[in-house]
Amino acid sequence: MDCFISDRWLSADDLKGGLPLRTMSTSAVVYEVLRTYNSLPFSLKRHYQRLKLSAGLFGMTVSVSYSQLVKLVSEGIDRNREKIQSREMRIRINLFEETEGVSSLILIFQELPEISRDIYELGVRVGISPHIRPSAAIVNPVIKTPGLPWNVLTRRILGENYEMIMLNELGNIAEGSFSTLFLVKDEALITPDIKSGVLPGITRQIVIKLARSMEIPIEERNVKSWELFAAEEAFLTHTSAGIVPIRRILDHVLIEDFTDGLTRLLLDNFEGFIMSDEECWTGVDQ
Repeated sequence: MDCFISDRWLSADDLKGGLPLRTMSTSAVVYEVLRTYNSLPFSLKRHYQRLKLSAGLFGMTVSVSYSQLVKLVSEGIDRNREKIQSREMRIRINLFEETEGVSSLILIFQELPEISRDIYELGVRVGISPHIRPSAAIVNPVIKTPGLPWNVLTRRILGENYEMIMLNELGNIAEGSFSTLFLVKDEALITPDIKSGVLPGITRQIVIKLARSMEIPIEERNVKSWELFAAEEAFLTHTSAGIVPIRRILDHVLIEDFTDGLTRLLLDNFEGFIMSDEECWTGVDQ
């Protein structure tokens, strides 16, 4: 796959020795990960805005405008399309601080990993991480930077779990190591609020928007750890897979059948909603 490094395109052969050393010795790094649907970059505008916000919190400037990013991402999709045939792509946008406040851009294009249909039909198992995800009172959850210790350590102990849920220092639910969490209780959706330490995920925002369009009540608030086991349904959201139903929490079977319920309703309407939502595709034809 061809990737864009600072100011030029490099092929897989060019990258056999790894990324250029100067990209690995920077003082600050922020990033975004998005995917394509039908070879179009999904919610690129939202990701760009969040990238700028993360960069600003580090005192960095984003080295490209949104229109420039659209052109680079579109070129990367075109350059790599034949290499993956009909598969979709995952695109990682990295912003490295070269000198104080001055950044350079790296775009990594990869084939989107194949997602088993079983996770949507059967649900997944999640665990509870022993590692604390700090609340917003300690670490601004908007900052998206690689190597956060609570994420790295949690992913290393996933084992047979699809994901592990992290609690904050108050014992409230925060998020997963790569996903956000929704619970269903009394025909309403419940999800941790930003103060809990959850990253304001793009897919999370879209699920909230979808639910509101369907007049499903939403509660964004502190969520106690015990509520996870008292929920009628639960699901994860993340970029690659969208909405992922939870079947088991540790050895506790949450739900056996996903043929109905709010999780299934949202899941069945998710892709159609994003494909018709103009905000998800703002400016991608620039």
